[in-house]
Amino acid sequence: MTVGAPSLDALVRAAHDAPQLFLPRVEAHPAGLWLGGASLALGLAAAGIGDGHAALGWVALAGMLVAMLLHARLQRARAGWLVDFAARTVAPRELPGEVVVIDGAGWSIACAPGDRRQSIAIDLRHAERGRVVRLFDSAARLRGASMTRLNELADVLAQRLRIERSGPRL
Repeated sequence: MTVGAPSLDALVRAAHDAPQLFLPRVEAHPAGLWLGGASLALGLAAAGIGDGHAALGWVALAGMLVAMLLHARLQRARAGWLVDFAARTVAPRELPGEVVVIDGAGWSIACAPGDRRQSIAIDLRHAERGRVVRLFDSAARLRGASMTRLNELADVLAQRLRIERSGPRL
């Protein structure tokens, strides 16, 4: 489950018409980390108390399991890249980096393996500089219609930014 992120369908619809498009970076929600830390503290406290408090240890272990599941499954979108189609710029939002101005030749949009295991990304590339910005990163478990939508998103970005689409098609 992703909190605060638009669906891939919503991103594609917005990419067709909107003057600007925010492409969020999806990351693990901190709830898993918080629960994991609390469970660790409970487990350490249960170990320090001594015998007779084994139930607290089991509660801590269950809390750690739930924390790992939350970390793996609960994600949020907070930071990302704002694409301005008219100005032909890409600006970071709550990310390190500078505004990228798309001018001259050699720019392209490419689909590539993502930063995370089993993910697919959309990159803004330049012929001389290589990857300039990783615009979007999506789970590779996408199938069928979702892969088509990711492909369409890359196509629309390239078309609206008036640059080439390079790399493999999904």
